[in-house]
Amino acid sequence: MPKACSAINCPNRDTRENRTRGLSFHRSAAHELRKRWMLAVKRIEPGSRRLWIPGAGACLCSQHFTQDEFELYGGQKRLKAGVIPSVISPSYL
Repeated sequence: MPKACSAINCPNRDTRENRTRGLSFHRSAAHELRKRWMLAVKRIEPGSRRLWIPGAGACLCSQHFTQDEFELYGGQKRLKAGVIPSVISPSYL
């Protein structure tokens, strides 16, 4: 099963087709940064009505970041250090 973007209602999945279109998927390893991602995404768990707590496998797709928040490293697109998701599209809410 492919990874799915954790942003609320974002339809993007980590598939070969999406990768070909230039979509990439990113995780936050640092605990403090993960908390900041949580607040930026503003996702509420429906059952508990509490703020979403991302698990170890949670990721966000590249559509939730601006192009200047990325860098190329060894031919791979990756997020710059300390970047917080800044594009939470109203069409996903």
